[in-house]
Amino acid sequence: MEILLILIIVIIFGAVLTGNLGYVLFGMSGFLLLMAALMVVTFFVCCILLLTSKWKEAKFVGLDTPKEGSKFKVAYYLVDGEEIPCLFPEEGVFRKQFYQEDKVYHVLLNKRLHRVFDRFSVATCLLGLFGGLLLGGVMLAMYY
Repeated sequence: MEILLILIIVIIFGAVLTGNLGYVLFGMSGFLLLMAALMVVTFFVCCILLLTSKWKEAKFVGLDTPKEGSKFKVAYYLVDGEEIPCLFPEEGVFRKQFYQEDKVYHVLLNKRLHRVFDRFSVATCLLGLFGGLLLGGVMLAMYY
């Protein structure tokens, strides 16, 4: 809510100082284009990590916050006798349908990061990359 209020104030100040709302909209679309580019880079790196990972069978153990100080809960899987956390946070909605204890899943294990990608992480990476490319394409189309 505070971010929306700050954004409205910045738009009003920008429109008053420049005397033209077009400059403000141009700046906002440039900011969105920058955010889309950062989103594409982030999810492209995640997709590269996916490609360097190996498929393993894993048993879902539970949800917990990692010891690194993250505030978000992640899913833990038992892979080859070792509990390994997922790279992305767990989905807050449909928790019981998504994560079923003692069920065997196929996950992608990245040994270098010591993390796994479950099916929801893979979907997040692919949809995030596609969404960033789509948002960037729309923003670039607005410039031309």
